[in-house]
Amino acid sequence: MIPEVFECPRCERQFVIDTVPDTGSEAVHCPQCSRYLGVRDIAFVLRSELDEMIERLTFEKDRLEKDEAVYSLTDCDPEMRYYGREVTRVISVLRTALKDLQSLRQDYRVKTT
Repeated sequence: MIPEVFECPRCERQFVIDTVPDTGSEAVHCPQCSRYLGVRDIAFVLRSELDEMIERLTFEKDRLEKDEAVYSLTDCDPEMRYYGREVTRVISVLRTALKDLQSLRQDYRVKTT
């Protein structure tokens, strides 16, 4: 889990929390003044990370699908024609990965809520 930096608005102290909560979420208090700052929720963090990965992979898949269409339909250099044919394999892998990530996100949401 990525360390999180918190700043207390009362004492203006910054501190880092890098431990994983035993229960999946924990209340965060300022170590100096004990002010309540919120809740760290691992489920939320993991869903956010999955959303970000899904978004990046979807962008790349869409970009490669456009490349595939351009290079397979036009008259171009043999290297680029080969790229257009081979990019299909990469798109297939990305589609499978996206499906698995979306399934994981849905499964995780159901289990944690």
